[in-house]
Amino acid sequence: MTASEKEPRSDVQIRPIAQPARFLDLQRAFYRGDPHYVPPMTSAEAWQLDPKRNPFFRHAEVGFFAAYDGARCVGRISTTRDRLHDEFHGDRIGFFGHFEASDASVAAALVDHAATWCRAHGATDLRGPVDLSTNNRCGLLIDGQPGPPVLMMPHNPQTYGPWLEATGLTKAKDLLALWGTSDGLDRKRIDRLAEHLTKRSQLTIRRLDMRNFDRECDILWALYERIWERNWGFVPMLRDEFLAQARDLKKVANPAGLHIGEAKGQPIAFAVALPDVNVATKACNGRLFPFGWWKFLSALKKTRVLRVLTLGVVPEYRRAGIDMLMMHRVMTDGESVGFHASEASWILEDNRDMLGPLETMGFRTYRRYRIYQKSLR
Repeated sequence: MTASEKEPRSDVQIRPIAQPARFLDLQRAFYRGDPHYVPPMTSAEAWQLDPKRNPFFRHAEVGFFAAYDGARCVGRISTTRDRLHDEFHGDRIGFFGHFEASDASVAAALVDHAATWCRAHGATDLRGPVDLSTNNRCGLLIDGQPGPPVLMMPHNPQTYGPWLEATGLTKAKDLLALWGTSDGLDRKRIDRLAEHLTKRSQLTIRRLDMRNFDRECDILWALYERIWERNWGFVPMLRDEFLAQARDLKKVANPAGLHIGEAKGQPIAFAVALPDVNVATKACNGRLFPFGWWKFLSALKKTRVLRVLTLGVVPEYRRAGIDMLMMHRVMTDGESVGFHASEASWILEDNRDMLGPLETMGFRTYRRYRIYQKSLR
């Protein structure tokens, strides 16, 4: 990479994009010919970028920008300043996300623009890629097994890492994705271990009552705040925000992947595993209309992969095997309705309380994602 390639391009114009659907669809041009690319399901995702529809915007300022070389889009980026994040962590982090670039100089221009925007909005550090917050898609794929991403996980060219690092961004934290299949796990051993742990812990695991979904979501929201409170990068969610996300995911959920763990009659753990909708999104090229819905539904019925999106245990019950029992129930119930593989993601690289039980069960790290950071002082 030459010195000039590391500098922001002065001939690139960076403009705000007000239409969420347009901003999402700009991504498509950067992945022409990529067999693993999964396009956005624009009609289903646009609400998340709309200040009028997403409660996240009540506590955050967000910018959406695209870089143009003449009439051609050569990059895009989002910027975020989240008041709840600042209050919770006692810092002033500005986030960038939705990152795409055609070359290193465009990447430099976009990062420079994000840094300027975040600094002007009171940030002392820049962190990303994070699409709005860590409750959404985040991280840059830097290593791992080739293939399409699963639901709500990133996909990007390998060139993006060096381009971002050339702007002064350095590693803040790596996020891991682990993979497990029915054939690759020692089920007899795991079943015996699960039986032993169940007797010792007296844990009761039940599926979510989908007929009383909002009430169940109140339980999940309370658990969510307790379980992830001290996790790196955790951002609290307003109840309305949590409920909006839950209702959105409910559209594709299978009850076999939704569980609450109870001890002494009180909720202490929960797991949310969703079918890999990306298989269906790819089948219809992210377009439901006019006829894409048929391709989407047909492919969704055939997907055999679950993404374990969330699995956690309240602090006072950790290191007692509860997380392994929850994962065992997800796998067992998932297999009963035809799912034979699971991705557990994402997990902080230093979260041994979660990585250890999964590795004991036979899950193995197969992809690594990175969040970068640099000072704006």
